[in-house]
Amino acid sequence: MSHLPPIYRRLILPLCIAMLAVLAGCGAPSSASDAENTPRTVTQVLTPGQQVAITATDTLKLERVNDSRCRKGAVCVWKGYVSYSFSLIGKNGSSDITLSDSMPGGASSVTVNHLTFTLLDVDPDAPPAMNAAEPVYRVKVKITQTPLPR
Repeated sequence: MSHLPPIYRRLILPLCIAMLAVLAGCGAPSSASDAENTPRTVTQVLTPGQQVAITATDTLKLERVNDSRCRKGAVCVWKGYVSYSFSLIGKNGSSDITLSDSMPGGASSVTVNHLTFTLLDVDPDAPPAMNAAEPVYRVKVKITQTPLPR
């Protein structure tokens, strides 16, 4: 550096510091909306009536479980199915989501806006006995957030 004119030597150090400061800020989200737009996956377990916040503006609620499967010990004409009805409540209103791995025309994964909901596990996974009390259902859902287009 000793072969550089004095004016350049005085400018190089502040210029390098400024460049490092700019580069340090490149990886961090620049605002709360950028942080909210970061792709991520979470898993939630819900029971009917329970709701959980899944983003800063979105809440997922398990509204009800529709279990029409043939109960153990009953004589049935068809096998039946179980489906899970959710409400996605956000700043722009709410959306209804139904997940099922056995309902005719149903799906075990649904995408609404930038969120994908996938049915992972349910409890109980078999229908109860004919005269048994209604079980407490627990539904495990994977929620994948993809970035919104800019």
